[in-house]
Amino acid sequence: MQVVNDLDAIPELKNPVVTMGSFDGVHLGHRQLFSYVKKEAKRIDGVSVAITFNPHPQAVLHPNSDFFQIYSLEENIELIEKEGIDCLIVIPFTKEFSQISSEDFFKDVIVGKIGAKVMVMGPNHSFGHKRSGRRETIGKLCDENNVQLIEVPELSVQGVKVHSAQIRKLIANNNWDIAAELLGKN
Repeated sequence: MQVVNDLDAIPELKNPVVTMGSFDGVHLGHRQLFSYVKKEAKRIDGVSVAITFNPHPQAVLHPNSDFFQIYSLEENIELIEKEGIDCLIVIPFTKEFSQISSEDFFKDVIVGKIGAKVMVMGPNHSFGHKRSGRRETIGKLCDENNVQLIEVPELSVQGVKVHSAQIRKLIANNNWDIAAELLGKN
């Protein structure tokens, strides 16, 4: 897997199929996203691309909260590589970066720098300043920029929705078995 840590160093990618998120813990829901990305990349003879952020946006935007990361960036990179993603773009996340609108980020980075042909997202995904890039906005941006949008259904395990925030809550409450089940590993 190629890891890119600089938006100005993104190589030319053939028919990129992109997903984006913090991917903390690389849990079963993330794995489901990656599966869709890889399948679609194979279908269009393209490359699978994941975009993540460092540090985690919550650590920058809410530094005094009780937020904690499930795994380190290095561990998450290793887990994403094991999922078979071709290229991981790690964007440095700062307060200044958080001010970029979803429209500008999509046009400048997703389309402009990466050249996305397909965007794969979960049902609750949002991005951009104040999380303004929600489903409707993303759909409109994809339509305007000739990018196919694939929305992956939400994953539940034994009636529990698989989200990093849910896993953090389980860990904080010492519910290790359920957390491990949602992570797909101990």
